[in-house]
Order: sequence, then C-alpha cells, then structure tokens
Amino acid sequence: MIKRIIARLDIKNKFLVKGMHLEGLRILGYPEFFAEKYFNENIDEIIFQDVVASLYKRNQLSSLTNKITKNIFTPITVGGGIRSIDDIKEVLINGADRVSINTAAVNNKKFIKEAVKVFGSSTITITIETLKVEGKYKVYTDTGRTSTNLDVFEWIKEVQEIGVGEIILTSINNEGVGKGFDLNLYDKASKLSKISLLAHGGARNPDDVYKVLANSNVDGVIIASAFHFNYYKELLKKKDISLQGSTNFLMNKDYKNLFFFGIQELKKYLKTKNINVR
Repeated sequence: MIKRIIARLDIKNKFLVKGMHLEGLRILGYPEFFAEKYFNENIDEIIFQDVVASLYKRNQLSSLTNKITKNIFTPITVGGGIRSIDDIKEVLINGADRVSINTAAVNNKKFIKEAVKVFGSSTITITIETLKVEGKYKVYTDTGRTSTNLDVFEWIKEVQEIGVGEIILTSINNEGVGKGFDLNLYDKASKLSKISLLAHGGARNPDDVYKVLANSNVDGVIIASAFHFNYYKELLKKKDISLQGSTNFLMNKDYKNLFFFGIQELKKYLKTKNINVR
C-alpha cells in the first residue's frame, strides 16, 4: 500500500497559524504561498483547517480555497465549522475534494449519515481529536477546546459503521510539540479501523514518521509544524507581514533546529526504509 504524506494548514482569518496542543496560535505567513510550495515539492494532499470556525459558527475558507485551487492540483480537504449539507456544497463548489467534520459529527450523527448519502463516503472525512487523560483516550471537539465522554476507540467503530470514507486521528497531547507520534494510540486505532486512517500530531524528524508507519497500519501521516518551520523563512520573503505580536517568535529562534525536514527529503528517507510512498 502506498502511504500518503499530507500537509495540514491551520488558518485563522487570512493567515497560516500554528500552535501547540491545538492552542497558542501564532502567525507563520500566508497559506497560499505554503500550499503552492508544498504542491511543487510533491505533497500528496493538503488539508485546510479553519481553526476559528467554532467561534464564527461557519467555515471561512471558501474564497481562499477557490483562489488556491486555481494554481495547485492536488487533493484538498477542508475542515472547520461544517455543520450542514449546504456548508459541504459550498466547500466542494469552491475547489475542495473532501470535507473534514469533527464537532458536528459528535453533536449530530444524523447529519453525517445524510452527508454520506448525498455526497458519498469518499467525500466525508471524520476528524477525531483525542486527549489522553488518566490513561484513557477521550474525544474532544471545537479544535480541542471541549471535552466529551466519548471513548476514542468506540467512536472510531461508530463513525465507520455510519459509512464515512476516512478518519483523521489527532493526538492533542503530541500535536505541535515534536515529540513523536503516540505509537500506542495509532497501533490500537489502526487495528480497529476498517477504513482509511491518518495519523496527525507529533512529527519532528523523518524517523518519527517512519516509526508510526512501520509500527501501525495507518494509511498516511499529516504534518504541519515540521514542514512549516522548514520552509517559513523562504516563504516569509514573498510578502511582508508585520513582525510584531504573534509573529515576533519567528525571528527569535531558528526553528529548523527543532523541525528540520522537507517533503522530498522525507519521502527519500522513507524509501530507504522500504516504506512505499509516491
């Protein structure tokens, strides 16, 4: 099986942002430049995630998606604030290939069943955000802000029975901090999942990616910080942003010492480890 390498771009208003544990968002630049760079570097897919959609009660990415997909030609998933059939239609009309749904799936299972019926399984992805608390993996919603009583593994079973095509499993504990993937989480989850399962949260170096692919049956990995910090200095030069407030940190530290690999470099490394990638 060919393993997929996917870039995730968290977007707040018009900026690409990044935090840790889905919090503390800081501006890195403009998402259109990163998306174009990743396409040129042979990324397999890109995810655009509106990280403030729960505050505005709707996804704000249609115009941006429309603009970006005119210049890049790779599968696009859009997530954040999608709560209705009309929301899905708008996202797809503006260039997305799939939608990713989290909060609305937890709050309204009938909506997910209807979405699968209308658009087909391959169009509907469920994002599951999980935090390990006292040894148990619980489901969180609203970009990690709201806890639920749902057990992650029971929720995986339930959403795949509904008929969705794919699951994105995000480890909040590991997201953005570069300490590697939660191998226990993805091993157990991939044994339960009968549909495509993607791992998100923890990549710091190529070996982290290799370990999760070699030690679980996930279908691919989703990477944000490691790619963003590898390319941000080059892409900052394309259009000035005011280096103040949440952007000061970009000039104060060389993040390539923490997150230091690009897309082509990662794929070359994985091939040396006999991982099948494009």
